[in-house]
Amino acid sequence: MSKRENFTEWLQQTALQLGARSAACLRMDNPLLRDSVAEHSHRVNCWMKSGMHGDMDYLQRMHADKSDPWTLFPFARSVIVVTFSNHWSDASIANPFPAPAQEAPVGFLSAYARGQDYHITGQTILSRLKTLLGDNILQAEGTVDTGAVYERLFAFIAGLGVMGGNNLLRDPVLGTRVFIACLFVDSELPEVILEPHMRFDCEDCRACSANCPTAAFKFKQPLDARRCISYLTIEKKGSLSRCEGEAIGHWIFGCDCCTGICPPTNETDLRIPVDLEWLLRSPASAVSRAIKGNACAYAGVTRLRRNAVVVLKNMNTPRANNLLEWVGKNTGSDLVRRQLESW
Repeated sequence: MSKRENFTEWLQQTALQLGARSAACLRMDNPLLRDSVAEHSHRVNCWMKSGMHGDMDYLQRMHADKSDPWTLFPFARSVIVVTFSNHWSDASIANPFPAPAQEAPVGFLSAYARGQDYHITGQTILSRLKTLLGDNILQAEGTVDTGAVYERLFAFIAGLGVMGGNNLLRDPVLGTRVFIACLFVDSELPEVILEPHMRFDCEDCRACSANCPTAAFKFKQPLDARRCISYLTIEKKGSLSRCEGEAIGHWIFGCDCCTGICPPTNETDLRIPVDLEWLLRSPASAVSRAIKGNACAYAGVTRLRRNAVVVLKNMNTPRANNLLEWVGKNTGSDLVRRQLESW
C-alpha cells in the first residue's frame, strides 16, 4: 500500500498494528490549529492565575512553549496524533505489587498504573511509527504527556474524540481511559481528520462530575487541582493537611472516580490494591525496584509512603494504628515523619 496515495488507510492500519487505538494527522499550517492553540493558551493562563494548578509550577514554566509549538518544533510540517489505552481497562494485566496478605490494610492505585508505564508505551509506538514512515522523514520528535504540548487539544482537533465533562479526551468506545501521543515530523503529510461517532452526548450523562468525591470540577468547568485526588496523591508537595488527607480516602496513587465511570455502563472495579504493610515495611530499594518502569514511579517511594500513612490514618483500625506506630519508630524519611505528625 502506498503511504502517500492511501495515507488515511495506511495510518489507521499501522496505528492498530502498533497497539494504538486510533490515529490522525494535522498539518502545522492548519489555521484552526493556530486559532485553537491561542484560545486554549489564554484559558490556561487564566486558570493558572487563579491558582487552581496548585504546586504544579512546571505548568507555568512550560506555558510559553505550549502556546507556540511552531517555535518549539520549528522543523515540523505535520503532527501525527495517536491515542492508546495501555491496557487501562484490562484487569488481567499484571501490576508491580504483590497480592495483599489476608486482612492486611490496603490502599489503591489508579487502574492506569497496570503494566508498563504509559509514557514508555507511547514513545515506543511513536518510534516504530517514525521508522515505518520511511526515509522521507528526516527529523521527528515525539511527546507523551510530559512534553510542552497541548496533546488533548491536538487530539480533539484531529477528531480522535470529544472533550469530556471532566476535561479529558473522551474516546467513542473507551471513554476517557485513553492516553495521547504526538509525533512532530518534518514532512508535509496528508491531513487525516476523523469524525468521532459518540454513542451519547456528555450533556446527557454528566456521571464524571457527579462521581467526583471532592467536587474538584463542575461539568465541563476548569479543574481545581487542589481538590483533585490525583493531584493530591501524585503532584502535591510536602505533607497533606487533614482536609486533604481525608479527601484522598484510600487512594495512594491517582483516582478512577471520573474516568472509571466513563462510559457509565462500566461497573468493574479496576483499582489496583496495594498491601500497605508491604509498602511501608519493605526496604525502599525493594519498592523502588518493584515500581521501576511503572507509572507510579513518577510519584516515587517516599510520596507513596506519605499517602499510605494518610490512608492508614483514615482507616483508624487497630492494625492500621499499629503499623503507623511502627513507621514512626522506623522511618528515615522527613516527609513521612512530617505526615505522621501533621494531624
